[in-house]
Amino acid sequence: MTQYPPLGDGRHRHIVIKAWMLYLGFCLVLALIIAWDLTTSRAQDTEAARQRTHSTSVLVSEWLYAAFETSGALLSSMAGEIRPENLPPPEGDPEAHARINQWLERHLRLLPHAQAIALFDREGVMTHASGSDLKIDHDISDQSHFLALRADPDLERLVSRAFWSRESERFLVVHAQSLRDAEGRFAGLLEVGLDLGFFDHWLERAEPTPGSSLTIVDHGERLLARRPRDALASLEAQIGQPVEVGRLMPLILGEKDTLHFVIVSPVDGMRRAYTAQMVRDLPFLVVAGEAQDVVMAAWWRKVWTLSLAWWVIVGLGLLVLRGYLHTLRSDLALQRSHRSLEAANRFLSREIQERQEAEADLRRSEEKYRFLVDNSYDIIYLFSPDGHIRFVSPSWKTLLGHDPDSVLGHHFSEFVHPEDLHLCLRAFADVMHHGHHIQDIEYRVLHSDGSWRWHSSSALPSRDEGGKIAGFQGIARDITARKQAEEEIRTLAFYDPLTQLPNRRLLTERLEASVDLCRREHHHGALLFIDLDNFKILNDTLGHDQGDRLLMQAAKRIIGCVHENDTVARLGGDEFVVMLHRLSHEAQEATQQAGFVADKILAALNHPYRLGDQEHHGTASVGITLFDRESLSVDELMKRADLAMYQAKAAGRNTHRLFDPAMQASVMARAALEGDLRRALVEKQFLLHYQAVVNDDSQLMGAEALLRWQHPERGLVPPGEFVALAEDTGLILPLGQWVLETACTQLAQWAGDASLRHLKMAVNVSARQFRHPDFVPGVLKILNTTGADPHRLKLEITESLLLEDVEDVIDKMRQLRARGITFSLDDFGTGYSSLSYLKRLPLDDVKIDQSFVRDVLNDPNDAAIARTIVALAGTLGLRVIAEGVETREHWEWLSRNGCHTHQGYYFGRPGPVGMIQEAIRNWTPPTRRAGNPGTG
Repeated sequence: MTQYPPLGDGRHRHIVIKAWMLYLGFCLVLALIIAWDLTTSRAQDTEAARQRTHSTSVLVSEWLYAAFETSGALLSSMAGEIRPENLPPPEGDPEAHARINQWLERHLRLLPHAQAIALFDREGVMTHASGSDLKIDHDISDQSHFLALRADPDLERLVSRAFWSRESERFLVVHAQSLRDAEGRFAGLLEVGLDLGFFDHWLERAEPTPGSSLTIVDHGERLLARRPRDALASLEAQIGQPVEVGRLMPLILGEKDTLHFVIVSPVDGMRRAYTAQMVRDLPFLVVAGEAQDVVMAAWWRKVWTLSLAWWVIVGLGLLVLRGYLHTLRSDLALQRSHRSLEAANRFLSREIQERQEAEADLRRSEEKYRFLVDNSYDIIYLFSPDGHIRFVSPSWKTLLGHDPDSVLGHHFSEFVHPEDLHLCLRAFADVMHHGHHIQDIEYRVLHSDGSWRWHSSSALPSRDEGGKIAGFQGIARDITARKQAEEEIRTLAFYDPLTQLPNRRLLTERLEASVDLCRREHHHGALLFIDLDNFKILNDTLGHDQGDRLLMQAAKRIIGCVHENDTVARLGGDEFVVMLHRLSHEAQEATQQAGFVADKILAALNHPYRLGDQEHHGTASVGITLFDRESLSVDELMKRADLAMYQAKAAGRNTHRLFDPAMQASVMARAALEGDLRRALVEKQFLLHYQAVVNDDSQLMGAEALLRWQHPERGLVPPGEFVALAEDTGLILPLGQWVLETACTQLAQWAGDASLRHLKMAVNVSARQFRHPDFVPGVLKILNTTGADPHRLKLEITESLLLEDVEDVIDKMRQLRARGITFSLDDFGTGYSSLSYLKRLPLDDVKIDQSFVRDVLNDPNDAAIARTIVALAGTLGLRVIAEGVETREHWEWLSRNGCHTHQGYYFGRPGPVGMIQEAIRNWTPPTRRAGNPGTG
């Protein structure tokens, strides 16, 4: 060994002191490092245990929450099927009771861990239950969950705490669903009973570590379940009993959701680190714990290992120090150089390690990027500063059909739709010149098959090492399916699916815009409401498929009659609307322009339609209304055009009509009359007047019941003013029912009076009333209810009844005639008057209309018609009744010509039943003049 010159005493002492200080400092630092490491390890182990217990408690709580959500959904579904007020009592209908119990049993099988499902009434008494071991009259009215649901109308479901069930002799938890009657009042409970074994199922799914525990308690701190079970012999006795934890109150009171604490377990006496977790919306806590001695076992091993290592290092250090001090004189210089070399080696090693780690990170990053690029469904691209393609990901071929290598070097504009190119160029400029990031630019891109695909792209600039913009990079996604769906939705929302014309919604938007434009620019527009005449007959005879063909042809014809800027829409059925833009500023000229278009449309729609192998001829009716600066709503314009169209219908169809305010006034009057008519039915403002019917001998044969309306403001309204409206609106059905009931009631009353029981009652029946499917049963029911004699009832029908389904009319007449009811054909000669039908109808009388009777004395034509009707009726064996006999001359002439039954003002005006009864009792027959003149 090389010998070094001796050092001075002072220098030696200084080195020795320094060596000892270094040695002691090293020992202290090493001790501090070990202490810090042990402290950190203890904290990490404790935190790891806390995280494990927290994860376990959260997992089990979520299992429980999901389980009760499932049972809650089932209870809610079952509650929706139950009508509490309709549930039969067990003693009332045992079969129905058994079916409900079976229904509960079927639903119980959907909850594998439930003990039973039961129904309770509003008093808390069990009425139905799954299984046969439950007592039906079991009472839960004193239990907290029942009281809570009954007291709170907003509370639908509730999960109870654990309680001791006397019925089942075990601890139970129930999931209860409140039942409400039709008025929303509490009507009982639907309850699922769960024993505490239900909670064991969820604990068994967890995998406890040695020394750990998993416990479920409720808000009353009752022990519901625990794992492990076999580690504690007395656990069964503690299930359902309160556990004095004390630390759980903040959770029970809702102050916190999660608690961490370390205590000695009150169950098995083992000290553990616990995490307690509230179960969402449920009165349960999940407590997961790990034994402290298990958690800290590794830490204690580390303590002993590091302590031993410290002592070894300290001892070795002492030996080294002593050797060092012994060889200090010779090795001091060498030791310094050695330490310098060590430092350099450590620095170099660290440098090499950091470089290797950086290279590994770069390699992993590149692999990850390559994987994402190669497997992404979206296109990742990179353009040069002038827009030429430098790179595209493999998905380019999947989405656009081109090989990625084949497009490199091409300019991106070669693939963009010309209409969208300006948008893409502007986005490219924003990125390259200003460094902006663009989001969701939508444009069309050319596919290799020649089709255009929709893409949505986001991009940002790529920069070089100096931060200078060096390119354009981004990602593009195919949104063609979304665009097609949006277009389909728009078509469904705004266009008629059959004709592809705008529907009501789009028409309304365009009409609002057109009205605003007319108001600003002071010109006229027009709305044409088109309805195809007799379209329903076509649908009923040829079928809806042919009707659809006609509608599509009609739509094309209407489109051909207007300008491109005008709108043709279909409202539905056979109704079309045309909106004309920018008509003349002058109202008269604008009217002529609209009329010209309407004539053009009518002419186009008059051409024959080719429907398969058939040719169909059709017409249309058009209503027109103009709009300009007048402030009118879209609905008002539509109403006006609709009114004008109905006027065209009334004018004979195949024409057009311009809206006139008088139309609206007429419609409003009709609507007001309809409202009064409906109110009159409710308020019973109708009454019957009666007019006498006499024979040639001036004997009273009966009376005709005539409807009158006692209006509170207008007084007595004759039927001519409201019967037609009642027919149109369908009110004739309840009104005719009332007339028939009232007349039959009066007929039954007359049967009890000897002076009146011989009279017959004639009642008018409308065509719509007669055609109703329930007419015959309705008449028979009225006769049975009132007790009227059907042989004294005569129903008067009109010739309009014979226009449709004559066979059905004859069948109904025969059914009623078999019961004794007679029939009279009213207003004969004014309607259809088919002799072939007349001879088939089971009639008893025909009535000559008063329009012929009125002028028989001075009009030869009316006289000839009256004689013909009398002769025809005589040939068919029918009696003739003349209406409108107002003078003795009329009576005498009709009698001479074979009409022997009469009705008119000459024999008495119509009046209330009291007046007609008084007139009958005091009847004074009118007399004829002596010596009647001859037939005239």
